[in-house]
Amino acid sequence: MTGVLASLALVVASVAAAAFPTPTEQPVDEQHCVIFVVGKAADGELIMTQPDCFADAEVAEMWAQIGMAYPSTSTAGGGVVTLSTFTLGRHYDGYNGTGSSIRIVGSSCTGGYWNTTSTWDNRISSSYNGCARLRHYAYPNKVSPFDDTQGSGTTDNLNSTLNNNAESISYHSS
Repeated sequence: MTGVLASLALVVASVAAAAFPTPTEQPVDEQHCVIFVVGKAADGELIMTQPDCFADAEVAEMWAQIGMAYPSTSTAGGGVVTLSTFTLGRHYDGYNGTGSSIRIVGSSCTGGYWNTTSTWDNRISSSYNGCARLRHYAYPNKVSPFDDTQGSGTTDNLNSTLNNNAESISYHSS
């Protein structure tokens, strides 16, 4: 089974490299990044891949879809392999889902959380909810104050207290 997954990973990597532009490494006016959940720590923190970023939101969405189609072969989290199946949340640096974005792609809305990367600390203004509720915290490791965005499939703006002031986000089914 491990050999099959390794072979599949090589095929996916080859196809992805041929079909998609290389993720951007230089700053651009607008970036759209994708991070995949590959496990969950005992405290609920999501174990994730490094972000892959693109200048085009549609390319980032296609990258997310390819990643969801194949299981991760990462050994992060003590060898746990998680299949990412949908976007838990998509976070934007502008109101109403505008500007640069980062997609968190995973398989569960059971309260796991993401400590934002340094490039996304205190930057989020709005979020698309892939889960029923996203809770945005002012500090890492789910430390309050917090603001919820609600309604799976909707994009909401953060309140004035948390606008550009979130450093962790948890993902919930209700």
